[in-house]
Amino acid sequence: MRDLARTLAARGLAAEVVGTSMVWAVNRAVDGDDPVGRAMSPGLRQAVVCRPDEDGRLLWWWVWSGPTRDAPSEYEPLGPAADVEAAADRIVSVLRLDGVRPEATA
Repeated sequence: MRDLARTLAARGLAAEVVGTSMVWAVNRAVDGDDPVGRAMSPGLRQAVVCRPDEDGRLLWWWVWSGPTRDAPSEYEPLGPAADVEAAADRIVSVLRLDGVRPEATA
């Protein structure tokens, strides 16, 4: 968990280890004066967890909200837990704002 959090922080995201299996990543633009960041908040935050799949392989998983407020979270495989660099690349690609114009978020 700490390796992923450090790798994300090195790439410009705020990242925090939560409990024993979760990393919470945030694009800092949501907290500043960036108009795109403010418009997309809270969408620039993402939880990922590290846990085994049904075959016992340790993976990173995206954590998505369920379809309704009362529904459980949904999990989507992100990649092998050992490949922290690839996981960080994918998380950053989802949370970054490169190429997004403020008017596109209105």
